[in-house]
Amino acid sequence: MNRHERFERRLRALIDGEREVEWGFNEFVGHADVLRQLLDVAPDEIRDDLGFLHQLMADARDTTASAVLGIFPRLADPKLAGVEGRISAYIAEHCGIRLGRLEYVEGRTIGESRCPGWPGVGTPLTNNRFPYLIDTSASNYFSNRFWHGDAAPPGFIPVPEGGRVVFRGEYPHARYFAFHPSDFDTNNLETLLDVDLEPDAGSVNPFREAAGAGASRRFTARLDFGEASGSPEPNTSYVGVKARGGRNPAVFCIYRTMASDFGSMPPNIGGVFVPSIDVYDANGNQTLHYDEMDPHPAGAQVPYETTRFAPLPIPDHRALCWPEKYSTKSNWGLPYDILASADILYLVTPYARRLGPVHVTRARKFTAPDTPREPVHTPGKDIRGFTVTTYNFWAGICEDAVIDRDIPVDADGCYTIVVSSREDRPSNATRDNGVAWLDGGSYLDGQLTFRLLVARDAKLVALKRAIDSGEVAPEIADFVPRSRHCSRRAFETRGWQAAF
Repeated sequence: MNRHERFERRLRALIDGEREVEWGFNEFVGHADVLRQLLDVAPDEIRDDLGFLHQLMADARDTTASAVLGIFPRLADPKLAGVEGRISAYIAEHCGIRLGRLEYVEGRTIGESRCPGWPGVGTPLTNNRFPYLIDTSASNYFSNRFWHGDAAPPGFIPVPEGGRVVFRGEYPHARYFAFHPSDFDTNNLETLLDVDLEPDAGSVNPFREAAGAGASRRFTARLDFGEASGSPEPNTSYVGVKARGGRNPAVFCIYRTMASDFGSMPPNIGGVFVPSIDVYDANGNQTLHYDEMDPHPAGAQVPYETTRFAPLPIPDHRALCWPEKYSTKSNWGLPYDILASADILYLVTPYARRLGPVHVTRARKFTAPDTPREPVHTPGKDIRGFTVTTYNFWAGICEDAVIDRDIPVDADGCYTIVVSSREDRPSNATRDNGVAWLDGGSYLDGQLTFRLLVARDAKLVALKRAIDSGEVAPEIADFVPRSRHCSRRAFETRGWQAAF
């Protein structure tokens, strides 16, 4: 058996689920092991590329609090598209496994933020690639970084020792928004959530009550680089101490919006400007100021990413080890939050083509305000809202996404979500037949991700408990999603029942 044949046999055995794969709470354990098994029999043509990819996954697996920030740029490096593309081309030529178009581009981001105080622009055009996994149905966000004390590194806004940052802006026209500060270890600090923000004098918080035409919708929010006292100020997150204790030298702040009344495309921030920023020292003296700005004025270049991945025919170990099961991990199981939103309950389940080309998910649908037709504060709703997206791990791309209002239900209030490639889409997987179909792309496998708001809501607390512990309260049982695979023909013949 020559080297090409040995590699092909190993790869096909992994794809078919015939080899044991190491896995653990940290998901990079399994990714690294899959690549190690391939690297052991790798031919010279792709040994360096497989070795590069394996080392990256191993380093992500072993990352520490002091190194977690360093792994992000490596995971997001456009040269990964070249590494994976060359491996995909070799597999297509020598193993006869071709998942789709082999074209790939080691690209870059074209354009940049117009807002000096908010240099990070997160949209479906810039961040729809690993490791960001943006929800392309509903999300736009902006970010900045603050350095506490002297000698701020490049790219950080300096805040004097014991100082504070003040944001002034307008409540956006959206289902949700919040300021998400995270500490130097990328762990969540206290979120400044829309409904919790007291409005300025003479203004209205539209996340609590109706804001009539012409009503003022202004707020003021703060990051205080001290410790919370016995009487914390309203609209303030105290960020001077890390989530796990000790002085916090830096804050990574993300301003997230979801379900903008204007959609996610073109990129927007819910019909308002990004908030102004004022920095003050411990004595209340202003040291810096950034104006409110329109981040995407008409006719301006919107930043976009040109990197493109070819479908990599290497299995995601999660689809090998725990398909059709759900996890609430938002950080690949690493012991750090890595900037994930504390307001979102994430539900993730892997799907695998080897188990059937059609992946079917069923559950009772939570009721949520149908914004902008209904206000966010509409009473009697189960939760604030949710979205569902499909991803492939190696490409890191959100292939498709849907927001709750676009998911139909049957007479029992239950939804059916079907994931498949375009070629394998059942003819009856249509909205007219009560089905929300999502494109899974031309991959071996992927992950279906639910994002549910707001995580602190009672029903979502109960849902998380049900997934994590198996303690399913009767009132939440019907809302726990179940996922199974089936063939296209079976679904066309029997509908969702074919999978269950």
